[in-house]
Amino acid sequence: MKKFDLHIHTCCSQHWVWGVDGLSTPREIVETAVSRGLDGIAVSDHNTTKGGLLAAKIARKIDKDFLVVPSIEVKSKSGDVLAIGVLEELTIKSRVLTAAEAVEQMRDKGAVIVAPHPYGREGLGSLVESLKFDALEGFNAHILPRYNAKAKKLAQKLKLPMVASSDAHIAEEIANGVTGLDIDELSINAVKEAIRKGKTKIVQEKHTKSMGRIYSKKIGILFHAAKRPPCGET
Repeated sequence: MKKFDLHIHTCCSQHWVWGVDGLSTPREIVETAVSRGLDGIAVSDHNTTKGGLLAAKIARKIDKDFLVVPSIEVKSKSGDVLAIGVLEELTIKSRVLTAAEAVEQMRDKGAVIVAPHPYGREGLGSLVESLKFDALEGFNAHILPRYNAKAKKLAQKLKLPMVASSDAHIAEEIANGVTGLDIDELSINAVKEAIRKGKTKIVQEKHTKSMGRIYSKKIGILFHAAKRPPCGET
């Protein structure tokens, strides 16, 4: 069983208030994930695949046995939609698509469609029941335990596979949520197929308790943006 953190943000991720939402570069994300013994990650920045594509390129130079799955978290009018395995460069405007449109468009691009943090902030809540998701985030490290428990019950009700993720916005959070995938080969297609077929297991649940520190860093990055590219390899 291979270990993956399936929801990570880089400094390519954008926020309507903060501008830069993730605080770590694609390189920092890959290096941290490798050092923590993961077999792979899905980089799923808000409304763009740029961070995931950069991280995949970097990973091939750092460790040929480590897999980055370029992905995207679409901020729809109703909440977030996580699309795992979008291999083209893509940018989407925030809150322009409905959730149904986001699901349909990302599925057309070959992605596995996951409902992230359904009962957390920016989650889709009960709307998940009316849309065709391939899986549901049963554990998200940023979400309160009672809401993760509610998400697990929803996945069981809908008979959807469950995944876990850190939803990391800084490298230090990586692997706070880990999904085990029953795959024979380390490839993007194998990862997507395992999620679709429910060959998943939540193997790590560690709640992130450092939100104050995260937002302090976000404030700090506003003052240092001129010294560091908002999205790049270094």
